[in-house]
Amino acid sequence: MIFISTNRELQAQLDEISAMTCGNDDVTWHVVTHCGDKNAFSCRDNVLDITYLHKSYVFRVVGCVAAGKTSGEETSSFNRLGVMLDCSRNGVYTVDAIKRLIRYMAVAGYNFLQLYTEDLYKIDGEPYFGYMRGAYDKSDIKVLDSYAASFGVELVPCIQTLAHLGAIFRWKPYADLNDVNDILLVDDERTYELIDKMFASIAADFTTRNVNIGFDEAQHVGLGKYLDKHGYVDRHELLLRHLNKVVEIAAKYGFKVHMWSDMFYRLSNHGEYSVLNPVLPQKVIDGVPDVELCYWDYYNTDEAMYDAMMTSHEQFGKPLWFTCAAWTSQGFSPLNHYAIKTIVPAMKQVAKHGIENVLVALWGDNGHDCSYFSALPVLYAAKQYAEGNFDEESIKQGFAETFGLSYDDFMLLDAPNVTGDNVDYSKPYSSCKALLFSDPFLGWNDNAVANTFLPDYKQIAVEISLAGRRNKRYKYLFDNMVALCNALALKATLGVDTRKAYRENDRKALSKLQKRYIKTAKAVRKFKETLQAVWFADNKPFGWEIHEIRLGGLISRLENCAARIKDYVQGKENSIQELDIDVLPYGANKVDCNVYKALVSVSQL
Repeated sequence: MIFISTNRELQAQLDEISAMTCGNDDVTWHVVTHCGDKNAFSCRDNVLDITYLHKSYVFRVVGCVAAGKTSGEETSSFNRLGVMLDCSRNGVYTVDAIKRLIRYMAVAGYNFLQLYTEDLYKIDGEPYFGYMRGAYDKSDIKVLDSYAASFGVELVPCIQTLAHLGAIFRWKPYADLNDVNDILLVDDERTYELIDKMFASIAADFTTRNVNIGFDEAQHVGLGKYLDKHGYVDRHELLLRHLNKVVEIAAKYGFKVHMWSDMFYRLSNHGEYSVLNPVLPQKVIDGVPDVELCYWDYYNTDEAMYDAMMTSHEQFGKPLWFTCAAWTSQGFSPLNHYAIKTIVPAMKQVAKHGIENVLVALWGDNGHDCSYFSALPVLYAAKQYAEGNFDEESIKQGFAETFGLSYDDFMLLDAPNVTGDNVDYSKPYSSCKALLFSDPFLGWNDNAVANTFLPDYKQIAVEISLAGRRNKRYKYLFDNMVALCNALALKATLGVDTRKAYRENDRKALSKLQKRYIKTAKAVRKFKETLQAVWFADNKPFGWEIHEIRLGGLISRLENCAARIKDYVQGKENSIQELDIDVLPYGANKVDCNVYKALVSVSQL
């Protein structure tokens, strides 16, 4: 499908959009646009006539026409419907990758992109802020800001002004500003000097004057260096005092502030956030300054929880935002199915409560293992849910016609996380990462592995490989999951099988296992190669070294274990001490862990 415009800038954008949409290539549409008092379009005699309130609607219409629609009028109840892109968990998306995401967002109907950058933006006079982490420089931000605006997408900074700043505290200039964990030292003038510089930087680089100031997950605020200096202070009062100072600095630079809301709840509900009957002290409700609150919930599949929490937030009497998650944060494979199980009930309650600002978060916890583009079905579906369309078949068809990709094939990328107790994807398990990195000799979680039905990874690899051929634009994502499944086919039960053969003194079985270790190391090496292709398709090089170290370490460990088994079988060693230890039950006894250092060893790392 070809779209033509006499406006040169629009034509360039239409060319970029056409390259990623489907539709009949024999059809040419002459696009005529008007800024007006409504969002509406019609197709007649090969003319696509678009009236728009906001420019983003123009590209949304292109997606609609690619999907087969010939007319329509859109009355959206949303002020902003956007995506939050995590750039702070080692994976820093390149400018080109973010531009690609912006195009998908525009066609799907999003108008808002938050860049989550803890220390990943440059600040004048602060050379250690984002040092060696791939921080965006001023030119990067300005290019993205202009590009996003050309597609009707508002680019917004999402920074941290209280917690989640652990990356900077390793450097001497910031060490004295660390209260405890990853939290800034409240009530210290140097803290506010740094925060002032943060706002000066984003004010110079972003056009928008909307900002997310963070403030989430700071449960231990006031309990470290602050406690040593000042003694115990009511932490609600401490939080509100700090918030007022940050809002004052933001106002100095003309920013309108929104923030994550969880700390107001955690300090009053024993550390919990989403609860059915939350406690909120009146002094907290009355003490929150001129900010908008964002309720985030990535976990619940029950409408009752969303209803309770949204009702609770209404006590503040302030505009409410909501953020759900696309679940790209739990290992190498996405959790698209689980994301949808949480977003469907959430969006129904968003509509009920009249929430006008909604975000879908793309997080990359513990090293950014998973490409955000693997969550395209969730991004498309979430927009459909926001419009009130919950029909799965029409969503699948729309995804295919709009993006030229298969919805079901992309959902298949979830398959490496399937286990017998999670066949329906009802749990946010990171099984693939747990099975890959679990040490084959130490095997602290092998009781769970032994008692869990695992799928036929070879068969899954075949299915994903075929899916990759059908979605050539993103074949590299499918190739990566194929390599992961091939590695898991050898690695998943390697520790269980090794301990069993050793305890039974079955040296013939151990000899076979020794060869399997070598094959597993080769399979992991192949997986590392395909993961590198995924990484460099999307990310700056900074942060890749962590995967190089983790996977390279796994390869080395597998080869070393093979050598030790060989020595034992040949009688050069009398025992393998790790295998002499009984494996004790661990925690919930499930095949799920996304934290690398918790998987590879119980020793210090």
